[in-house]
Amino acid sequence: MLSKFAFVFLIFVVISSGYLKGFLSCEMQEFLELKDTGKHILGVILIFVFIMLEGGWSFNETENNMESNNWSSGNAIDSLIMGIIIYFLFIISSKSRLIYNIIFFVIMFVLYVINTQRSYYYTRKIITEETNNNVIYYEKWIFGISLIVLIYGFIDYVMYQRSYYKSAFSWYIFFMGVHKCHGLNIKNNRI
Repeated sequence: MLSKFAFVFLIFVVISSGYLKGFLSCEMQEFLELKDTGKHILGVILIFVFIMLEGGWSFNETENNMESNNWSSGNAIDSLIMGIIIYFLFIISSKSRLIYNIIFFVIMFVLYVINTQRSYYYTRKIITEETNNNVIYYEKWIFGISLIVLIYGFIDYVMYQRSYYKSAFSWYIFFMGVHKCHGLNIKNNRI
């Protein structure tokens, strides 16, 4: 479970880094530039592909561990559902003010590094079972803290947006990202 959450950090970095739309056809570029739905669909597909590249994920760990999985033999349906859930978490994480966003991404990065290094040491018998379990215990705490920051940052941003836009606030616009960022001189700004 924790290794999957740590893997989400890599997914978020790729999605946050932008789309390589310059390599796509003009119609596809226009679809991704002007249609927020296209961006969301592409986001879900990107996460799904990353999960499948890791071998696919399953809600049933026992079934998943029965056989070694790769990109072509993983549980595609469960992976797609998890991809949608992770994308929803990505959208929630993008709906917070800068400080909470930075804190959340730093915590995710720290969790990724700790989890990956712990796994590296444990599989090579550099750390004991007890040390491994202790580190997993702290990883769970870090995971919990990240969820608290995520939820608090989201709630804070919703309250901020509602007070700013008052009666013009729309949940649909809030989640689809079509508000303009005020004070920035960048084309096609979104919240």
